[in-house]
Parts: sequence; C-alpha cells; structure tokens
Amino acid sequence: METGDCRLGKTPGPLVLHGLEALKAHSCHMAAQCRRRLLIYSHRLDPRIYDQGCFVEAVRQLVICHPGTRLEILVADTSELVRGGRLLQLAQDLASSIAIRRRNEEYEGDERSFMLADEEGYLLRNLWHDMGNVRADYAARPLVRRLTEEFQRIWERSSIDPALRRLHL
Repeated sequence: METGDCRLGKTPGPLVLHGLEALKAHSCHMAAQCRRRLLIYSHRLDPRIYDQGCFVEAVRQLVICHPGTRLEILVADTSELVRGGRLLQLAQDLASSIAIRRRNEEYEGDERSFMLADEEGYLLRNLWHDMGNVRADYAARPLVRRLTEEFQRIWERSSIDPALRRLHL
C-alpha cells in the first residue's frame, strides 16, 4: 500500500515498513493527519525523521490549526535535541502546545520507539535504532490506547531537561 493511501482512523494494518525512507514518509503522513494529540517516545529523536521539513511543518500546522492540541515527546538521550534543530525551535516557540521531557532512568532498558497519533495510529520500532523493522497501523485504537496509557505513566515520572530550555537574554 502506498503511503498516500493510508488514512488515520480508517486504514487498518498492520503495515510492515522497510527502511528509513518508508519510516520518514509515514512519519510525515501520519503527523499531517493528526488533529488532537501526537505522542513520541524514543531513546533519542533521530533528526532524519523528526527534523525533516515535512514533519516539522505537519507539527506546526497541527498546533496552530487545532487549538488545544498537544505534542508530547519523551526521550532518554537529549543530546541530538540539545544541538538544536527545527523541532526544538518549534517546541520553544510553541511551548504551550509542545512539551519535551527526558525519560526517567528506570526505563533505560526500554529500546522501543513509537509515535502515536490521535489515539488511532502508530509507528513502532522494537529497537529505536532499527530502521529496517517498523510496524505501522493507521487504525489500531486498542493498541494505541494501551501504548498511550503506558506513555502517560512514564511521562508522569519524567522530567524537563534544563538543557532544552531557551535562554531569554
């Protein structure tokens, strides 16, 4: 199935994606269809996926066009983010809608990476660095609900990384 044929909340899966290009395309496509809440959980945010122009623009449109929308990002390693980039800049500019937290160390053994969109769709890698083995589903409400609950438990035990705050001079 082509990426453009997938509709959030409508197209059942799961789909198996192979390679970075497929992951990048579906990340942008799913984020662009999101209307209420986007959750990202990863060891570190790979800029090839989350700092690409189409993804950052999808997030920008999501939070600007849909008041009350939340993007929440949980990462274990913030080193990529600290270096800057478009997603961090957007998060700093739209801090009331976009929040980034460092995952609590008690979860350091969790190597998954996932993105959840509107309690409907997901992209999931069992190993955050494995771009060749990705599952996607645009209509998987039960699994997304379970992952969302897990995300929220971890979010509550996470903290804001001071290195990601913007200094106002």
